[in-house]
Amino acid sequence: MEWTDRIGRRVKLRDLHVLLAVAQSGSMARAAERLAISKPVISKTISDLEHALGVRLLDRTSVGVEPTAYGRAFLNCGNRRV
Repeated sequence: MEWTDRIGRRVKLRDLHVLLAVAQSGSMARAAERLAISKPVISKTISDLEHALGVRLLDRTSVGVEPTAYGRAFLNCGNRRV
């Protein structure tokens, strides 16, 4: 898929907030509890974000999730202070 095909979806601050919660908690279920939203909403938000950016942000395992190199880079950019 070309970048121009994905550019229509903009990254929202909420997306970054959800990704950060998942990365910090190490689990989509724990992030859902922490943010008081459902796990399917967490999963869909992360999936849509990955699709929009064209990269995998999280490695999913049976014991939880961990940010990929792209995920860490994206989170670092989002956490930078201006």
